Amino acid sequence: KKNSTLTILELNNNVIDYDGCVAIAEALVENTTLSTFNMSGNYAGGLGANVLAKALERNAGIVELRLSGNDLGNEGTKALAEALEVHQGNLTSLDLGNNGIGLEGARAIASYVEKCSSLTSLNLYMNDLGDEGCKLIVQALKTNKTVTSLDLGGNNIGPKGMAAIADLLKDNDTIVTLELGYNPAGPEGSKALAEALKFHGKVETLKMGWCKVGVEGAVPLADMLRYNNTISTLDLRGNNMGDDGARAFAQSLKVVNEALNNLDLGYNEIKDEGAFALAQALKANAEGAVALLSLSSNYITKLGAVALTEAVDIVHELGSGKDTTIVF
Repeated sequence: KKNSTLTILELNNNVIDYDGCVAIAEALVENTTLSTFNMSGNYAGGLGANVLAKALERNAGIVELRLSGNDLGNEGTKALAEALEVHQGNLTSLDLGNNGIGLEGARAIASYVEKCSSLTSLNLYMNDLGDEGCKLIVQALKTNKTVTSLDLGGNNIGPKGMAAIADLLKDNDTIVTLELGYNPAGPEGSKALAEALKFHGKVETLKMGWCKVGVEGAVPLADMLRYNNTISTLDLRGNNMGDDGARAFAQSLKVVNEALNNLDLGYNEIKDEGAFALAQALKANAEGAVALLSLSSNYITKLGAVALTEAVDIVHELGSGKDTTIVF
């Protein structure tokens, strides 16, 4: 309450419940120096969220708010979102991951995001937005032009939700980091995103690990890389694309892509045939080879590993000293 120098308060994983939230809320009302408040991994619940929400209405200093893993639910989320709408400060980062947020909570967050002109990072990881909740957030982001980092991973978003995200990216030049991992995007959702990212958006980091992409979704994503000139990091771990998917990416890696630096194809059941194709691609495009190619937890034997290692040597020799790292 009385501290005049404290700017960051970290209270993660401290078993803070409703009573603790009441005490903290009383302090937040009076404190004028705090800019970052992190209370993730506690037991605030809906009631605690209501108390914190009332305090946030009167605290104008906090710009980073992290409350992931607090079992806020829809009611607690709604209370916080409504409080943030009248919050006098300029919140830049909001983390409400893993809070059991469903459609109604998504509606409240969307209402806030649509009106907020300072927010740059929105983390809703591991909630239960579903396709309909995703569409609400996407609609808000069509108005909001400040969010640069968006995390919707683990939200049971399927092809319809992915299509909505794809539509957003066609007319969005602000989102540069997009986490969509652990969603059942499937081949259809993957294709929609790939088509949008071919010539649109400014995404630099795209994470789609464990999205049920499969070979059918890998092909359009690989083809997208032939045209996209912004993505530098692409994470496609755990998508069961196998050798056919690896071959599709190998074809695209033969084309010069000055943006792509990091490609993660780990946990994809890739065998030696896929490894051979990727090795040939690296050798064929030494100047434009990726800096990091991750193939961890696949089924590549010593033969495939040797082929890739030899390709790395050739990249260094022909690529003017360029280094590529392979992670097995």
